[in-house]
Amino acid sequence: MSTEQLLKHIDKLPKVPKVVQELMELVNSEGSDMSQISNKIALDQVISARVLRLSNSAHFGRSRSVASVDEAVIRLGLSPIRTLVTASALMSAFPEIEGFDLNEFWATTFEVATLCKVVAKEVKADQNEAFTAGMLHNIGDLLIYSAYPDKASKVELHIETGKTKPEAQQIVLNTDNAELGGALARNWKFADSLVDAIAHQYRAVQGDSFSQLAAIINFAAKVDAHWDDLVDGEAKLTWLNHQLEYSMLGLSENVIDVIEEARGTGRDMANSLL
Repeated sequence: MSTEQLLKHIDKLPKVPKVVQELMELVNSEGSDMSQISNKIALDQVISARVLRLSNSAHFGRSRSVASVDEAVIRLGLSPIRTLVTASALMSAFPEIEGFDLNEFWATTFEVATLCKVVAKEVKADQNEAFTAGMLHNIGDLLIYSAYPDKASKVELHIETGKTKPEAQQIVLNTDNAELGGALARNWKFADSLVDAIAHQYRAVQGDSFSQLAAIINFAAKVDAHWDDLVDGEAKLTWLNHQLEYSMLGLSENVIDVIEEARGTGRDMANSLL
């Protein structure tokens, strides 16, 4: 089974609503202002509710709650609104999947995306692009579970025997979530740099070329998977020194404090939106 065969099942997924597509274009446009964004958000009940919930959450909340989209957008600012619109677009594109914990999936996705953003800041890369890449990095998994739940179960069995997720997916499907995610991102007309980074997240070096964004994705995903098992600063530094992306990205041990400060923020954000 190939990526192309799996992508034939993309019609099983609900389309991203038109107003959300327009919002994504608007928030990423240099010429847009907050009033335009507020007016467009008000046209979508789901995003309006999420904007209000997020603006009143502990992360952004003040002593007084806000009740209007206009005020919520001003409180949040453009960068979190970009984040929220991107997340809402992806969350609206996938149905409930039987036997699959979507809440945990989105919690992990937001956490990896948040880590991508803070790592991008450390290496002076585009933080918004890194967050979007993190939000998209594992969407290929959703297509697998949506289109072929029986094969997804076989993938899980291979993982239980010690295979990595991409190894297991290649054995069962002859493709993996990275290749599928890149193809989906291309289908949804995301930028080429994002498409390539998602598709090559497990292989940031391709011949003579190096994708910094792909390395950021893989590093953030590894941090999310392993960080809480590392008992102290020495263990964390030792672990970092064994990660190829740590040296590829030119990170220093200061990233330990950056990760510690960011840890859990993405999951909190997901919980406030779900």
